[in-house]
Amino acid sequence: MKLLIKVFILISLVLIYCYPAHAQGRIKGHITDSTSHNSLSYSNVFVVGTALGTATNLEGEYLIPGVPAGKYTLRISYVGYRTKEFEIEVSNNKTTLLDVPLAPKVVEGEEVIITGQALGQVAAINQQLNSNTIVNVVSEEKIQELPDANAAESIGRLPGVSVSRSGGEANKIVLRGLDEKFSAITIDGMRIASTDSNNRGIDLSTISQGSLAGIELYKALTPDRDGDAIAGSVNLVTRKAPVNRLLRLDTKGGYNKLETSFGQYDFNLRYGERFFDNILGVQFNGNLERRIRSNESTNLDYRDLDSLRDFEISNAELYYTNETRKRYGFNLFLDADTPDSGSVKFNTVFDKTSRDYLYSNRNYPRISDTDIKFGGRSVLQDIITFNSFVKGDNNLLTLKFDWGLGFAQSTSENPYDYQLDLTEPSIIDFATGDTISGMRGIPYDLRHGPVEKIITYAINNISKSYLYDAFDRYQRTLDKERNAFLNVSRKYILGDFMSGEIKAGGKYRITAKSKFKTEYISPYYLNGFSPYEKLADGTIVLKNLAGTHFESIQFDGSNVIAPNFTDLNPGSRNLYDLYNLFPLLNRDYIEAWRSLNINGVTTQAGTNPEYTRNRAADADNYGVTERVSAAYLMNTFNVGRFITFIAGARVESENNDYNTKYSPGYLSGFPSPQGEIRDTSATHKETIWLPNFHLLIRPYDFLNVRLAGYRALARPDFNRRLPSYILRAAGTFYPHNSIELGNPDLKDAKAWNFEINTSLFSNYIGLFSISAFYKEVKDMFHTIDGLAFAAANGQEILDSLGIPVTNPFTTDFQVRYQYNSDKPTKVWGFEFEHQVNFWYLPGLLSHIVFNYNFSIIRSETYITTTTTKTIYTPFPKNVTVIFDRKQKLEGQPEFFGNISLGYDIAGFSARLSLFHQGEYNRTFSVDGRKDVVNDAFTRLDLVLKQEILKDHFFVTLSLNNLTNVQEGTSIYNRIQGWKLSDRNERYGPTADLSFRFVL
Repeated sequence: MKLLIKVFILISLVLIYCYPAHAQGRIKGHITDSTSHNSLSYSNVFVVGTALGTATNLEGEYLIPGVPAGKYTLRISYVGYRTKEFEIEVSNNKTTLLDVPLAPKVVEGEEVIITGQALGQVAAINQQLNSNTIVNVVSEEKIQELPDANAAESIGRLPGVSVSRSGGEANKIVLRGLDEKFSAITIDGMRIASTDSNNRGIDLSTISQGSLAGIELYKALTPDRDGDAIAGSVNLVTRKAPVNRLLRLDTKGGYNKLETSFGQYDFNLRYGERFFDNILGVQFNGNLERRIRSNESTNLDYRDLDSLRDFEISNAELYYTNETRKRYGFNLFLDADTPDSGSVKFNTVFDKTSRDYLYSNRNYPRISDTDIKFGGRSVLQDIITFNSFVKGDNNLLTLKFDWGLGFAQSTSENPYDYQLDLTEPSIIDFATGDTISGMRGIPYDLRHGPVEKIITYAINNISKSYLYDAFDRYQRTLDKERNAFLNVSRKYILGDFMSGEIKAGGKYRITAKSKFKTEYISPYYLNGFSPYEKLADGTIVLKNLAGTHFESIQFDGSNVIAPNFTDLNPGSRNLYDLYNLFPLLNRDYIEAWRSLNINGVTTQAGTNPEYTRNRAADADNYGVTERVSAAYLMNTFNVGRFITFIAGARVESENNDYNTKYSPGYLSGFPSPQGEIRDTSATHKETIWLPNFHLLIRPYDFLNVRLAGYRALARPDFNRRLPSYILRAAGTFYPHNSIELGNPDLKDAKAWNFEINTSLFSNYIGLFSISAFYKEVKDMFHTIDGLAFAAANGQEILDSLGIPVTNPFTTDFQVRYQYNSDKPTKVWGFEFEHQVNFWYLPGLLSHIVFNYNFSIIRSETYITTTTTKTIYTPFPKNVTVIFDRKQKLEGQPEFFGNISLGYDIAGFSARLSLFHQGEYNRTFSVDGRKDVVNDAFTRLDLVLKQEILKDHFFVTLSLNNLTNVQEGTSIYNRIQGWKLSDRNERYGPTADLSFRFVL
């Protein structure tokens, strides 16, 4: 850290003294639309015949400092508008003011008014063209014109982005096929705290996008950006308060077809205004939302019949999740213009998402004489995010200062998580030979299904079903981010056609992440009903069931039978209109049972609790503190308007502390795993240099070519470096002896990234862009998970892998361990994008707005795996053989894309959107028999909008998932070449009707 501070101070002194101050002037102004008077963000402002120029900011403002005194021609251009030139004169130590209204393009002598979707498209195109690096943009106009469900949905429309979904809406993004840990997500450049329990992922569905002024996806990093973003970085942008007062109310009601319910709403209020002669801006955005996110799903298990080179369905599981999500939050944004032509911004964002769901399940084993399991799980989950920062853009003499202080926090908590499992045993009436409970004998010719016929062989004898076990869980994850940064830059001129900017900066960030979870287990099938309970003061009393649903509790012997937990006429669910999920437990009865029995004991002495703590769950708890210091130096060099070259380097140093648990002995036992758990700690330090080069060439007014070569890094998930050491002995809960180890010495992954992007653009073709990229990642972190080690040479293999543990087992065992690969991981691909509106076509065709993009991605990595081999010495014995297997990266679709067809006429807008994502490997199995593949899917959405009262009242209808797409996975057997349906999820079409009022 001290070294980085010294480097930053030295660089700052160079900035101050390297380029002596000369008498120079400035050009300043505001670019607007001549018809609507709206600001034109990212307009190009260029001093003809020099290398001086800039792009306007979000508010359409521009500032060109360091202009030598003299007369010049100033050119202002914006794709979709007519270019203008002005003769100006600049005086020493003076500011020349020039506000310019640009007129839209012209067809046959008449101006074309740019509105609706075309306005959002044009804004995004101009920002992409005027960036020095490779960036894709969702503009504010596009976000607000025909809004998506959340920020993740909007980002998912950009090239190179695939999404993961939950309950029918996108919640996380995957950039260029690389997992979320390889990306950085910020609000106005300030990091957002992760929301996941172990990894660095962020649930973007928690963030309201009503206050966003745009979304920027940076595909190539420059040295002034955080280096831990191999895949890229996403920046959510907010805008200064408008000059004219804005008061806008959005109200929305929705219909969910899966639940045939109208019980959805969404309210969003936005206010913005400037005070004190436009110096101070105030904005407020508040939202309140309720959504039904229920789903139906199936899961099939298979058994290989190797001798017959065949397979059979061994089990069919049905699931129904009845879920309601509520979101609410607010955003308070203050900005103040400062006398130095700068600004200071203060932003506070609070969002909360509450999930409330009942998870019902039942299995249907194909093999007769097998017990059936069914049950219900009642869960409450809260995700709370809070982001607050102050940042400034200020000028002093010839220096520009960009600084900020920020705090971010996310809390993910399951305050209630209770699960009851019941069983319907397989019972045969020996007098008649009939099956009276469980599953009847299923014909062999149904070994491949269909599942709906297998289900008909279930007896569904509720009176013979009884309570099997119960689980009570709690989990809380807390992530706190504190960061501070300072950037200093200075422009310089070398002759008439060469100019540049030298920039240096430093950043310090502290991340504190903690996880706490507990699990209690009750084996009711073994202990039956416990008649006593332990009060808070330690007193043991008989349970009092009077006045409760369980006052007349029903037993079969010592077993608590299923009718205690179902309605008098048990409910059922017809999934997919094919499969009968029966019976459904009553949620009120599940929760009442927990309340009455969670403190139960089986004896009056209180020595045997009804629920025992699972010590294995305690082993997952941890605390991590990461301290990252960074400094950089970069130089941007311009040759006229034609070449921009950026060169620089960044250094990031981390110093981390880890606290977690370990087990000195085995975790084993019944009814829940027991054993000693102790605290342990470790540290990790690492410093990485990240060189960086960018080249932008503009050979013609209509062509940009960008090249980039830079180094970036990725930090492992929070739980990968823990100094954990957990031993599990084979038994009821663990089918195998196992060793689970963290790796405090796990290194960051480092990648060289090479990018080339070519953009063709004009008022007629719009923007056509092609990108190619190649990433070579060294020290990629992987997990050895579930690899089988033979007892005969297990220690030898552990030593060869560098796993620092002495094998405690005398029989075969499995290992879970984190490691860095010594072979490079490679990712490469192509991205295509075209955005165009057909304003120049005749008649009604001139109102068409068209966008499409698609991405093709490939990868290869190496995974350490093992196989068992029999050797003779001279007697046969099994030994473990280790080798590296080349395969694709997990979680990476090889093809995905978007098509959007829009139409704007008068006050009406329509957009038909299609998103397609190809299949990809979710996991690879060790033996190659059960690889999990995410299935391809194609989703279609339609949005219709009508302006009722010009600029003041709008009505929007959104029809989502028109194709009723089902998302799922398949099991791929690489040995036999089978690809079989695994898990399938359906959330159904939805419809939203919204009204917008603008005052």
